[in-house]
Amino acid sequence: MKKLSLHDFHAEAGASFVTVQNCLIPADYKDIHSELEAINRHIGILDRSYLGKLKVTGKDALDLLNRITTNDLQLLAVGTMVDTVFATPKGRLIDYCRVINTGDGLLLIGSFFNVNHLIEWLNRFIILEDVQVSDVSDHYIWLTGMGPHIKSLISEFSESPVTDAEDTFWLKINNYELPALKNNNFRIPAFNFCFSCTEAPAIFHILLERLPSYGGKLVGDTAFQIIRVESGMPDWGTEITQDYNPHEARLSNAISFTKGCYTGQEVIARLDTYDKVQKYLMIIEMSQRLSHPPPLELYIDDEAVGHLTSSIFNPVSNNSIGLGYVKKMYARQTGIYIEIQDGSDRIPGRLKLPPQAYRDK
Repeated sequence: MKKLSLHDFHAEAGASFVTVQNCLIPADYKDIHSELEAINRHIGILDRSYLGKLKVTGKDALDLLNRITTNDLQLLAVGTMVDTVFATPKGRLIDYCRVINTGDGLLLIGSFFNVNHLIEWLNRFIILEDVQVSDVSDHYIWLTGMGPHIKSLISEFSESPVTDAEDTFWLKINNYELPALKNNNFRIPAFNFCFSCTEAPAIFHILLERLPSYGGKLVGDTAFQIIRVESGMPDWGTEITQDYNPHEARLSNAISFTKGCYTGQEVIARLDTYDKVQKYLMIIEMSQRLSHPPPLELYIDDEAVGHLTSSIFNPVSNNSIGLGYVKKMYARQTGIYIEIQDGSDRIPGRLKLPPQAYRDK
């Protein structure tokens, strides 16, 4: 059983653990209500170091990634990050990744627990290029901090004020320097923190010491999944699969519409230019908890209009909420009523536009 590098810190903080893909990760810290309150009113810090990570090096590394992913990486400065998508020639999703220029290469943080699918995909394109790909999943810590006061915590360790104009802020913690990288996937302010496992104990200890002064807490995967779904954030294996394309998943933030060719570019561009996207990811508010796990069919009257892909119950609001892909004609406004086929029953629900839909306008 694989454990996170900071496992002992989480255990000491009272974490309950859950096994996901043979990895032991914090599910909660015994009080999901206070974790959600911390995220919504103060700060919640989540250890997502379980996500797979690749290091891509060599003189052709940047050029290769720029040719086979959707975003423009050419001007990626050292210490900064950009979101990008690996897509098939037909524009279907392989993975949604963060790419950080570390100075000695490019660090890719994937959307899943391992990076075997990414390694296999990259190797298809490496022929004569000077490119080396290595799995560094166990070498880096990846934290997500979210909540109304996260900017104040960052400002404490940053030499420059945190403004909306910048996406990267350099922190000095215990003589270490690390980037705080803005994350726009959530309905609340959020940043990612990336640093090596050798620096992890000292940095994490200081962050934990400072959290209470901001009303903050460590939060686990249960709280994260609630916020993820409420934010309309797609996940690997449910919303990020080869059944869908980046437009449908509302990942336009990871697409450049001005750079040259890349794998899947012709299809992705045509879908945008000619408004050919057939469905979009939507938030689905449900009247009651489901008896069956997704995927489940979605209906309006007798018309099948899509599929529910994720669902979660929020014990604070006492509401069930989900994500699903819905036909375009129903996915452009909030408030349309639908039904979820839950076994032999149909559960009433209501469609809601995710925050990303408003940012795309």
